[in-house]
Amino acid sequence: MTGTLRRGWRAQRAVAGMQLKLAFHYRTRAFAQGIGALLLIGLQVALWSAVYAGGDGQVRAGGLTLHQTTVYAAAGTVWVLCLPGLALARQLESKIRDGRIVSELLLPTGFLTQWFSAALGRTAGVTVLVGVPAAIAGAAVLYPFTLDPAHVGRLALTAAIAFVVLFDFSYLIGLSAFFVRRVEGLNEVREALLLLLGGSMMPVSLYPAALRDAAVWTPFVHGFYTPLGTLVRDPFVDDRVVVLGACWAVLLSAAAALCTRAALRRLVIAGG
Repeated sequence: MTGTLRRGWRAQRAVAGMQLKLAFHYRTRAFAQGIGALLLIGLQVALWSAVYAGGDGQVRAGGLTLHQTTVYAAAGTVWVLCLPGLALARQLESKIRDGRIVSELLLPTGFLTQWFSAALGRTAGVTVLVGVPAAIAGAAVLYPFTLDPAHVGRLALTAAIAFVVLFDFSYLIGLSAFFVRRVEGLNEVREALLLLLGGSMMPVSLYPAALRDAAVWTPFVHGFYTPLGTLVRDPFVDDRVVVLGACWAVLLSAAAALCTRAALRRLVIAGG
């Protein structure tokens, strides 16, 4: 049993490593994305500075100062580039449509865990190539910004929850190609809900109270707002919000496993 687990771990590590190397292969695209992220960060700083104009720097909107809000916006710009998104759903859909999905079933890995490892490897590669340099450059613009070492554990937990939530969303949308003709509509709905309820447009704590309180009960908010709110110490991101995010990560992962089983039963190979 131990040997089987060890071989399975090595296989998953190989899948993640391949995606990591692939991310480094497309360095030019990563460089362009990094430049775009820096330009967008500059735009976000200018935008929120205008929104908070006239204050003394300690004026708070939704419990956040100008500095906290600009850090949130800058980190969110980098976050979108690094985490699983539409590319994963489109890649899975494409492989299902043209039949390449069959070859992946021959690999010594579980189908769902294989895609999870691939997403993890890609995220690691993009983070190193784009995320870290953009974060360093953005931190220079937004200095001073400190991260209490005691706060790192909570931030790592919410980031892990966000990764699982965003992966499950993209995976389920891509997997739906087994059941529906096109998944583009589902992708658009996902992006719209992340924009409205996820906090990718602005911190959820700035929303009207009724919408803010409702949003935290949805899974979308935990893929974006919860980790970034934790980063800037948004007072609205309390233990209840983190626990809700963990529950959604578990539920979506269970749904992904069940849908994978149902989808693969529909797969027809050589007429049988």
